[in-house]
Amino acid sequence: MDIAVTGANGLIGRRLLGVLANDPAVERVIALDREEAPVPAGVTAGVADVRDPAIGARFAGVDVLVHLAFQVDPLRDEDAMRDVNVEGTRTTLTAAVEAGVTRIVVASSASVYGAHPDNDVPLTESSPRRPLRTFSYARHKGEVEDWLWEWATTLPSEVTLTVLRPAIVAGPGVDNFVSRQLEMPRFVTVAGHRPPMQVVHVEDVVEAFRHVATQDLPGAFNVAAPGWLSMDEALAVLGRRALVVPEEVAWTIAQWAWRLGISDAPASQLPYVMHPWVVDVSRLEATGWTASYSNRDGLSELAAEHAAWMRAGPVRVRRDRAAMALALAGLAGAGALLSRARRG
Repeated sequence: MDIAVTGANGLIGRRLLGVLANDPAVERVIALDREEAPVPAGVTAGVADVRDPAIGARFAGVDVLVHLAFQVDPLRDEDAMRDVNVEGTRTTLTAAVEAGVTRIVVASSASVYGAHPDNDVPLTESSPRRPLRTFSYARHKGEVEDWLWEWATTLPSEVTLTVLRPAIVAGPGVDNFVSRQLEMPRFVTVAGHRPPMQVVHVEDVVEAFRHVATQDLPGAFNVAAPGWLSMDEALAVLGRRALVVPEEVAWTIAQWAWRLGISDAPASQLPYVMHPWVVDVSRLEATGWTASYSNRDGLSELAAEHAAWMRAGPVRVRRDRAAMALALAGLAGAGALLSRARRG
């Protein structure tokens, strides 16, 4: 079995390459990304742009395509982000099928269900997909899925389409607009909203992709740690105290923080910390996949990795150094006041 992975330099891709290379069922692994990077032994690296139809030449002899290429962090250039996420997916998957690939695995997201007060708790694969159209990341995942399921009806019978919908990815090495919120001075929550929190450990996501890539498992599957944590439980695991603000204030702060470049996430992501969007994973478990890490495990590892850092927009410093800087600034300020008092 020959497998190609797009977005191979990303968080999931880098780990998946090694797992696939060590799988006895896999004969060849091809890593594709816009920039070539070191790959594990036994993996062939290639440079390709998912927006270029010429990527089809990379799929000669490939049986399985795992499509991970996606711009996760929100861009201020909305058109450029959509070009990679939506048009790039269409171009790459179409080229793959034309090249003879018979198994397509696509990374979607649990965010396609949207964050709504009337969401099912938990959400199943049959729950309606209602991504927030103002939040580009979720909207693009939703657009991709809308196209995918319609496109699937035109595929040859021998082609299998599998879609994975992971929850918030946690664990070591995670660095995105979600994890970076942990480095902000305060963990902001919205008054009157205490949604449950659910994550999935990065290693469990990798295993889910290996699992479905090496089997014929058509359809959509949620990927997450079983169950969820209450907001209070999650904050305790993270070791953070919440700054509770009224909803109107939260929107205003989020909008200005995004405009000023202080925040990595637009205000449109705010409903995802206001309403429930936890998922049921029994469908994937029924195929033989099992999460090795709990919600507590994933959050604990995420918190440990980011605990030493503090962030304000693009500026990231160690918390101990930030404290020292503030202390020195305080001493300098006190000295200046004392000097002025003496002169007076």
